[in-house]
Amino acid sequence: MPVLSMVLRRRLMSTVWWGLGLVGFVLLLAVAYPAVRGNAALDKTFAGLPPGVESALGLSSQETITSPAGYLNSQYFANILPILLLVFSLGLAAWSIAGDEAAGTLELLLSRPVSRVRVGLERFGALFVLLAALTGVAGLALVVLAPLFSLSQGLSGGGIMAATVATALLALTFGAVAFFIGAGTGNRGLAVAVSSTLAVAGFVIEGLGAQVQALHGIREASPWHWLLSSDALHAGLTWQAWALPLATTVVLVGLGVAVFAHRDLR
Repeated sequence: MPVLSMVLRRRLMSTVWWGLGLVGFVLLLAVAYPAVRGNAALDKTFAGLPPGVESALGLSSQETITSPAGYLNSQYFANILPILLLVFSLGLAAWSIAGDEAAGTLELLLSRPVSRVRVGLERFGALFVLLAALTGVAGLALVVLAPLFSLSQGLSGGGIMAATVATALLALTFGAVAFFIGAGTGNRGLAVAVSSTLAVAGFVIEGLGAQVQALHGIREASPWHWLLSSDALHAGLTWQAWALPLATTVVLVGLGVAVFAHRDLR
């Protein structure tokens, strides 16, 4: 797979820096937890949150924000980790076809004996591999560091890895949106703008949908809902946390490759 391996070589060092940054943030998150643990005043402050806020923070009514699960869901899995992985995924997905096309280097690649279908699939395959590597680093870092700061009480290493993978699948889904738009239009800016707007809108709808009846249907179809309602820390990877994102990704990538294969390049 020369196309895939070429992307991996080009993106290796930047991905290493991303991984180091994730490890650093996980360390900061773990170090901060002892100051939060058992803080009754903080629990009281966050008691009785509206359903929409609880949903957006990935909290259940049985969890307090100072418990290990509540702390990780509200401070990591519902916001910081998705944002970081989304930035990585959307940027790479938008570049994979549209970025190279705008730079004028895609034609050079396509002049070789390689089909557009193969280029599209291997370019997205590189995104999958690099995102999987970052996911493994983020998950393993938390599995190792959590017990050192009393952040693993009531949680298992498998649950932590499941929640990390579920979060990565959210980023992969919106990355597929960026890939589809970039491959179909050749416009990298449009791909980033539309996919990031949909990601932000999905998060807002996840919060509002818990209270606004008219948004329930849209909320159920949102990758944010698949993630935040799955409680992967305790339940592991449920079907909605992995099957729905993967199915959506496959469809979007397939459509993107099909359009790219027949589109006139600029």
